[in-house]
Amino acid sequence: MATARILVIDDEYGVRSGIRQILEMEGYEVDEAATGTEALTLLHGGEYDVVFLDYRLPDIDGLTILQVIKQDALQLMTCMITAYANIDTAIAATRQGVDFFLPKPFLPDDLLGVAETLVRHKQARTEAERLRKEHEAGLLALAEEKTQTHSLISSLRDAVLVVNRDGDVVLVNRAMAAILDLPEFEAVHRPAADLLGESPLAPLVEQLAAPQKDRTIGQLSLGERSYMTSIVTFRDDDGQALGRILTLSDISQVRRLAMEKERFIRTMVHELKSPLGAVRSLIEVATDKSLGDNLDGYLPMLQRAEGRIDNLVQLIGDLLSLSRSEQAESQGEPELLEIEPAVTGALRLQAEKMAAKGIAAHADLEAGLPLVLVSSDDLDLIMSNLVGNAVKYNKDGGSVEVRARHVGEWVRIDVKDTGIGIAEENLGLVLTEFFREKRPETRDVEGSGLGLSIVKRLVERAGGRLELASTQGEGSTFSVLLPA
Repeated sequence: MATARILVIDDEYGVRSGIRQILEMEGYEVDEAATGTEALTLLHGGEYDVVFLDYRLPDIDGLTILQVIKQDALQLMTCMITAYANIDTAIAATRQGVDFFLPKPFLPDDLLGVAETLVRHKQARTEAERLRKEHEAGLLALAEEKTQTHSLISSLRDAVLVVNRDGDVVLVNRAMAAILDLPEFEAVHRPAADLLGESPLAPLVEQLAAPQKDRTIGQLSLGERSYMTSIVTFRDDDGQALGRILTLSDISQVRRLAMEKERFIRTMVHELKSPLGAVRSLIEVATDKSLGDNLDGYLPMLQRAEGRIDNLVQLIGDLLSLSRSEQAESQGEPELLEIEPAVTGALRLQAEKMAAKGIAAHADLEAGLPLVLVSSDDLDLIMSNLVGNAVKYNKDGGSVEVRARHVGEWVRIDVKDTGIGIAEENLGLVLTEFFREKRPETRDVEGSGLGLSIVKRLVERAGGRLELASTQGEGSTFSVLLPA
């Protein structure tokens, strides 16, 4: 199958370049346009499968370009990307036939997920149109024909249902049958109104029977899952409708990521504003000479300000580590590594803090442990975060033990402490970004709340998993399992 061609239209160079690099790494062929005029020239000069289109451009807005695409019947899929997302914009874009709407900012996974979905839709629609022209007898003949295309549609992750000109269902793939809770053979050769009217898809019956246009896009919630719905009408050369295809694409993950991103940004803003506000207040006291002219009175305040700034620097470092951990691949090349150097290095980094709290450290590493395939930087960061937490949340005179064993197909590393432990109701939260328990024991403990979420992402990127066991008041054990 030919490489999908994608056009990115955005007046911000950084956005265009970033999108292009992400898509090209996935094997797509990508062109760029900085203005509406340049975009229209490219659209009429070449064939594209997908267009990512900014809403605000310096000369022609995105809605106008959508209108031209619709008027000229350009056979491509469209996704509007904008930082000015609101309901009016979404409605206007939908009226102009946009296929998807992706608010800025978005993660690379969001972008790739939308690109994959739209390219699949374009390929399926192109193939269906080719077969329509070859088989004018109707969509029933298409559905009954045991072709490679029929097998492809049946195996798509998207749910697909095809009706003929009489409104009878002639094709249902496995994903659609699962939503309807029926075997595929029981769903076909039935009126679509009867089949869907008895199912969770009842809201689509009227649209499927008489859509307002040849392509109708919408959204539908089924329980905890959200779907993008698409109803496409196919016509013969005389303009008569041959039938319609209903497609449901699961966008639950995209919506969940959007909600998580919003929560993350709100929390991050709070975490940055709070210490900055404190530093500003401390500086104002010094600049206003509120404590008189003797500098000695201001030294404790300046030291507190310095501590706040150190915490901010640590937070920024953790944010950078979190960003790198979310990338599909590590910046460092994976290597076959021994566990011992990373464990020893992490304990050495914490030696001064352990001595100050009277904490005893012990490493118990099984002899002959197999090597693990992981980036050296990732392994060091995993161990330093886990050992650092074991010290930070430990009690004076406590202990930290790092134990490593070969267990089946894994190398298991346990970091055990005798610290304050974690409340049972918070065990499911401690691995999320910015979470910190609010208890008297943690009041004076500094931290960003990002360390464990970074560890979880790095471990999973290496093909492993992170486990946790903890009893409040007695201590915690964090276990890293890496493929042996």
